[in-house]
Amino acid sequence: EVLEAAGVHVEVKCSDGICGTCAVRHLSGEIEHRDYVLSAREREQKIILCCSRAKHPGGEIVVDL
Repeated sequence: EVLEAAGVHVEVKCSDGICGTCAVRHLSGEIEHRDYVLSAREREQKIILCCSRAKHPGGEIVVDL
């Protein structure tokens, strides 16, 4: 939602964190993963944009679009 509000189009299919269509590499920041598709190892490097977010309120994450 934040990316869309900023004018950044994100390709999504399910919007529920189950398909992985919107997975991108994350570069920094702590993530609250709310998806059902990434393994623990993948979560070290990727984020599912449709449902995951910064781990802490006001936190920031950097992604590779």
